[in-house]
Amino acid sequence: MSSSHEVTGSQSPGAGAGKRRRAVELVSTGTELLSGRVLNTHARTLATYLAPFGLVLHRDTTVTDEPAAIADAVRGALARVDLLFVSGGLGPTPDDLTRDAVATVLGRLVVSDAAAESHIRERSERRGRRFTPAIARQALVVQGAKVLLNPVGYAPGERLCSGDKTLFVLPGPPTEFAAVMDAHVIPWLEAQTDGAGRLPQHVFLLCGKGESDVVALLKRHRLPPKEVDVAFCASPGQLELRLTGRRHGAAVRSRVEKAADTLRRLLAENVFAEEDTTLPAVIGSLLRAQGKRLAVAESCTGGLLGDRLTSVPGSSEYFQGGLIAYTNDAKIALLGVNPDTLARDGAVSESVAAEMARGARRVFAADFGIGITGIAGPGGGSEQKPVGTVCVALAGQEEALTRRLRLSGTRETVKFSSTQAALHLLRRILSGRPQDRE
Repeated sequence: MSSSHEVTGSQSPGAGAGKRRRAVELVSTGTELLSGRVLNTHARTLATYLAPFGLVLHRDTTVTDEPAAIADAVRGALARVDLLFVSGGLGPTPDDLTRDAVATVLGRLVVSDAAAESHIRERSERRGRRFTPAIARQALVVQGAKVLLNPVGYAPGERLCSGDKTLFVLPGPPTEFAAVMDAHVIPWLEAQTDGAGRLPQHVFLLCGKGESDVVALLKRHRLPPKEVDVAFCASPGQLELRLTGRRHGAAVRSRVEKAADTLRRLLAENVFAEEDTTLPAVIGSLLRAQGKRLAVAESCTGGLLGDRLTSVPGSSEYFQGGLIAYTNDAKIALLGVNPDTLARDGAVSESVAAEMARGARRVFAADFGIGITGIAGPGGGSEQKPVGTVCVALAGQEEALTRRLRLSGTRETVKFSSTQAALHLLRRILSGRPQDRE
C-alpha cells in the first residue's frame, strides 16, 4: 500500500479511511536497548501520545548505534509512512550518531544551532558545569531542522520535512523524550487538526477486575458502540480501559460519553480514576480531604507500600509511618501480633494480617492501618502455602477487613499487586463503597 500525504496544513493526522493513512513508525536507537541493560519504553509512551489524534504506532524498530543501521532503519520507515519518530543518539559521546545518520538519509549536512548552543550553555552554567566541546556537541542538528529546545535536558529535538514526509528526532532519555513531546510535538499535532483537536476519548483506571472479566462485561452490554474503539492496557494490579472515537464530531463524542456513563455505572466498585494518575495519589487525595491518617505494616512487600505512598508529594500530611516486620519475632515485638495466632494460623493468614494492621494503627496513632503478609516468591519461610498467597488487612475503628489473594507472576509482580490490593481496599472504604467481598 502507498503512503499518505504529509501531515501538514489542513490535513489532519487522523484523516483518511484506512489504517495506512494513520500509520506512524518509531526507530529507537541505542546499543544499550538491545543488550538488556536499559528498558525501552518509548513505544508505549509515543503510542499513548498519538492515540488521541487517531494515529497508530505501526512499527517500532530498535537498532544499535551504528550509523549504517540507523540510516537503513530510517530509510525503510520513510518508504512506508509519512510520519516518523527517531529516538536516542543525540548526546555528547562519540557513539551518539543519530543526527549524522539522519542527515545522510536526507542528503543534508550536520550544523551547529545557535539557539540550541545558547540553551545548553545557559543550562550548563546553572548547574555549575564547564561548557566543554563534548557538551557543545549536543547543539548539532540536521541542516534545515526546526529545533525543539529541550525543557529538561541538553540535546534538542528536531522536526524535519522531506518532500511529503515529516520526521521527528527526539532525545533518548525517557523524561526528555516525554518533555519534548509535551512542549513541541503535541502542539504541532494539535495544529494539524485544523481546530478539531483530539479525538473524543475517555479513560478508566481499574483495580480488582481482570481484563477477561471486563471484556465479557462489554460483550454482555454490547459495548463499545459504533465508531468507538476500546483498548486495554493491563499492568500488575491495574487495568486501563480507553474509549476512543474514530473521528471528530458531536455524534461520535456523544457515543463516547454515553459508553463512558454506562461503564462508570457497571464498574463503579473498580474504577479508581478517570485520568492519568496513580492509586497512591488517589488515596492521598481522599485521606487529605477527609483529614485521616494512615500507617502500614509490611512483611512480604518489604516497604514497597510505604515507598509508593511517600512518592506522592505532600504525603506527610496523611502518612504517619510504616514498619517492615519480616520475621515472626518482629511481628510480635514491633506490632504486638499474638504468638498464639501465629502458631495457630501461620504468618500468612488473614488473622495475622489483621493484627499487623491494628498494630500499625496503634503504634503510629493513625486512623487506618494496613497489614500485608504473604509469600511473594520461592523460599517463603516454612509456610505450607503456594507462592503468591498474600493476605491484606485494613484496620479502622470498626472490625478489620481482610482479603486473601492468590497472585501470580514474579516476586516483584506479586509484591506490587499486593500493594495495589491493599490500597484498593482502603479506597473503597474512603469512597463509601460496599464492603462485601469481590
